[in-house]
Amino acid sequence: MKPFKRKATGTPSGTAASTTPSASPDTQVKTRLRRRHMRPGDVVGTATLGPRTRKVRAGLSALGIAIGIAALVALQGIPASQEADFQRQLAEQGANLIMVYPGQNTAGETVPLPREAPAMVARIGPVKSVLARYEVPDALVYRTDKMPAGQSGAISAAIGDGDLLGTLEVGLADGKWFDEAARTLPTVVLGDAAARRLVVGVGNRIWIDGRWWAVIGVLQSMTLAEELDATAFLAPDYANELYPDLTPASIYVSAAEGKASAVRQVMAATVNPANPQGVSVGQLSDWYQAGRMMSDQFRMMSIGLGAVALLIGGIGIANTMVVAVMERRSEVGLRRAMGARTGQIALQFVLEAAVIGFIGGVMGVAIGCYAVFLYTSFNDMAYAMPLWVMGAGPGISVVLGALAGLYPSLKAARVSPTVALRAI
Repeated sequence: MKPFKRKATGTPSGTAASTTPSASPDTQVKTRLRRRHMRPGDVVGTATLGPRTRKVRAGLSALGIAIGIAALVALQGIPASQEADFQRQLAEQGANLIMVYPGQNTAGETVPLPREAPAMVARIGPVKSVLARYEVPDALVYRTDKMPAGQSGAISAAIGDGDLLGTLEVGLADGKWFDEAARTLPTVVLGDAAARRLVVGVGNRIWIDGRWWAVIGVLQSMTLAEELDATAFLAPDYANELYPDLTPASIYVSAAEGKASAVRQVMAATVNPANPQGVSVGQLSDWYQAGRMMSDQFRMMSIGLGAVALLIGGIGIANTMVVAVMERRSEVGLRRAMGARTGQIALQFVLEAAVIGFIGGVMGVAIGCYAVFLYTSFNDMAYAMPLWVMGAGPGISVVLGALAGLYPSLKAARVSPTVALRAI
């Protein structure tokens, strides 16, 4: 007896019943696209495949970029270090000292400085200290009251109101500068040349404009303002009562380091807002501007040299990527046959070239910084490196590497799977 077979229903004879519902064509397309999508880990893996498997070739290509970046970094760091060292030397020699004098109007007449000018200048943010000098006209300085009128020794009398020691960076050879008590008494502080010509020191008295003045201090020689060495500085408060209508003959301003140029630009308008043209402003570091212009020209020339070196490194990366595409045609064909799109193939080689460029950029920055360090150490200079160079080095190398790998990547993306698989 034959076993009973139950006939399937709902399907044609000889056709197996489907256990799952059939997918629509749109769903199948979307599924295939999802399967072809590369995860970030896959992108990184394919981008670093070449450098990881061909280390020597990738290293030599990165070295070409590194040399260019190192040249760019060094040729930017050396001028920056020279400028920093130059500023340090200028600061030691009074580069931050600004001098203000009465100017002239259009008619050639001298325009006096306002009496409130020193106080207004002191309110400028980067100003550290101010010294106002009020010259006492026709005041003759003698050792004693018995000296002949024509033997004053060409010593001038002036009121020094402010921080002379800090502004002019000068020390005391003996005694002290005016304190709160000495400012109100007939006391005087002599410049180095004035003390030598009078042959007096601290504790002596000298005869100035018909009055005795006690010497309480002797200054050292002033390298920043040699014209004041032959000056007898009178006590500010006491002398202002004797000569109440004096206007500043000159104002000496000490600015914060690196801020002298900015302070100088606003000095005339601050000293005399009503007539800035009637103010003469000078700076000991005027010649610094010429040196800075030369430094800027050298820096621009160094950028050009670094660009040439980077171009050579980019050509090296492009050559390496072309050879890599030729050697890996079978790999490209296999990936294409497995469903990789042309954009994914191109992205792989572009990112691979960018990775090589990044490695070269990091190496170049390290080499360049170390070269600048050796240069400054050997020449006993201040070390300085522009921060933009540190960040721009790897960035430039990545962009250059990606551009250099653009043509090889497009060439790889156009490889036919059937042609490429013949090499397997």
